[in-house]
Amino acid sequence: MLTLSVSAHAQTAPNCALANLLDDGSYATLATGQWGEADQDAASFDWAECRAARLKKELAAFPKLSARIDGLRQQYRDMRALEGQLAGIRAGGGTLYNHAIPRMYPYLEDQLQSLSALARSSLGAQTGQLYGRKIAQATAEHIAYITTLRAYKPSPDEDYDLYNPQEWKAAVDRYEALGRAIMSTLGSRNDAATALGYSILDNTTFGASDTN
Repeated sequence: MLTLSVSAHAQTAPNCALANLLDDGSYATLATGQWGEADQDAASFDWAECRAARLKKELAAFPKLSARIDGLRQQYRDMRALEGQLAGIRAGGGTLYNHAIPRMYPYLEDQLQSLSALARSSLGAQTGQLYGRKIAQATAEHIAYITTLRAYKPSPDEDYDLYNPQEWKAAVDRYEALGRAIMSTLGSRNDAATALGYSILDNTTFGASDTN
């Protein structure tokens, strides 16, 4: 639903020739007609989609890796959307939680570009204790994030209108399932590519207790 709403705000078709040449900020400057919130959302979304399409072409000779990157992209995006949804509930509402999601797509796409490059390089297969520690740390932080989400209950001075215990639990369950799926795809090999993939897992848009 988020993807559809962002696309609906686009005033013109994405200029992928421009997006593939420029960083996301420069692209937004040249591609945005009116500097409104929806236009900024659309520019970020379009830039990321153009770069994702370019990466897809680059990975044509690596179909299995291409499929893994596509799956990870969607799962990471779904997690970020849930982070925004849950942060919005904790804050009692607010549009910034919706706007933040497409605006993190360019950063995520940069990370996926790096991940795919590592996966195709001998550097990505290098193992070491440092990478193992980073994977362990990311796993622990991810578990702690979910634990904090599960423990949340509105305080008396918070807005209860948006909080539904069953819906909150379902969203957190979905978030946890996405994390497990990502970790299953990444595996447990203590190499550079795996460590990077785990680090992306913890580059959350909102903290587990953020309200602003």
